Amino acid sequence: MKILKLRGINKKLHFVGGTLSLVIVCVIVLTVIMNDRSKKDSLIINIAGKQSMLTQKMSKEIFYIKYRQNVDFRELNSAIDLFDNNIHDLIYGNSIKGMYPPQDNKIKLKLEEVDRLWIPFKSELQKVEKEIGLIKNDLETLASRTTLLLNEIDTVVKAMVKHNMNRELIDLFGMQRTLSQRMSLFIERYLRSGSKEDLLQFVKAKNKYDKTINKFINDKKMKAMPEIYTLLKKCNEYWHSHEKYLQGILEVEHSINDSILYVWEKNIKLLNTMDSAVWLYTEYSEEKNNMFIKFQYISLMVALIIILFSYILSREIVNHINDFVKRVKELEEDDINSLSHRHVKVDKKSEDELIEASNYLSKFVQKVNVTMNHLEGAIKQAESTSIELQNLANSVEDALDDLQIDEKEKENFDKKVNATEDIAIESTENLIHVRKMLEKLKLNLNAMLENSKKLD
Repeated sequence: MKILKLRGINKKLHFVGGTLSLVIVCVIVLTVIMNDRSKKDSLIINIAGKQSMLTQKMSKEIFYIKYRQNVDFRELNSAIDLFDNNIHDLIYGNSIKGMYPPQDNKIKLKLEEVDRLWIPFKSELQKVEKEIGLIKNDLETLASRTTLLLNEIDTVVKAMVKHNMNRELIDLFGMQRTLSQRMSLFIERYLRSGSKEDLLQFVKAKNKYDKTINKFINDKKMKAMPEIYTLLKKCNEYWHSHEKYLQGILEVEHSINDSILYVWEKNIKLLNTMDSAVWLYTEYSEEKNNMFIKFQYISLMVALIIILFSYILSREIVNHINDFVKRVKELEEDDINSLSHRHVKVDKKSEDELIEASNYLSKFVQKVNVTMNHLEGAIKQAESTSIELQNLANSVEDALDDLQIDEKEKENFDKKVNATEDIAIESTENLIHVRKMLEKLKLNLNAMLENSKKLD
């Protein structure tokens, strides 16, 4: 492997430390990111789950409002606004709340499906809300309109009594009062309970009322009595107005019932679709958590491999260092004079730093060897020169003894010979000093080797 071919203690330590640090940093960074995402996922799943409850709450509120005496749309409007804002945040995200758009395409498509269902669902809720408000207002005016109808009937009845009409006709028209009250009663009960029986009773009373008043309007005897007939036409006109009013109430009520039926049917579909989106969110979050756990296991395995690799590298480094120390120790076994035959060389597979150190040490040994050779040559040359000077001085003295010269010249020669002897003595002293320096160098080199042994 290329990694195992790394050479150099520095490179190996940097590789191991860098790789392990990278793994640790990646795990820490991913852990922080996953913790943040987990919090956001929990928020999103919580909001998505709340949407399901909101659909049920809106459906429940619309049923309660329809049959409740007092109308209060605050809870319904609050649920509508909350659902509308939440579905927008789920689809497009909300940085203020810490929500991000769906990362999974399945979730995005499911939320868009929820939004498509929600738009008409919301419209029906708002329509029902508006129509229920109208119905509640109409119920408040129904009693007063019924009272006006009763007054018109009473006016006609009084006129009939005044003209001494047939008692049966008076009683028949007087029954219109009862029919008017029954219509008001049954339509009000129908609007409050939604009972079909109440609706049938209302229709029955209305038809009978309409049949009776038409009978009087078309009666020739009534037409022959202008005062009564005028009152009948006035009563009939108000009746037609009242009938349209009642019919309008019923139409609004039928529209409300249709919208409520739509809400009931679509609520189930909207609820199921929203639940599906929640499950998709949950599965997506679990997949991310599982992926993170797998990454942690992989990181642990990588860390263990790096630790094992570090152990192998450390053993390799120690072996190379021991080999280097062993070769340095071998210097101690030889005399300093034999350094020229020794070179500290480590294996080519060793660490770059040890190879470099061995090269420097080898060059140092070579320089010491060259210096020793030069010094030994200088010592021998100095000794030879000293001997030659001494022999020369002796020869000069013998020659002076044989020469027949006066004392003055002999004295001059003696001075010159003495000067030569002084030079010889000085040279000898210098040689002694050089020898001492060489011995000191040898001692220092041996001490260096001894210290290296002690350090080992």
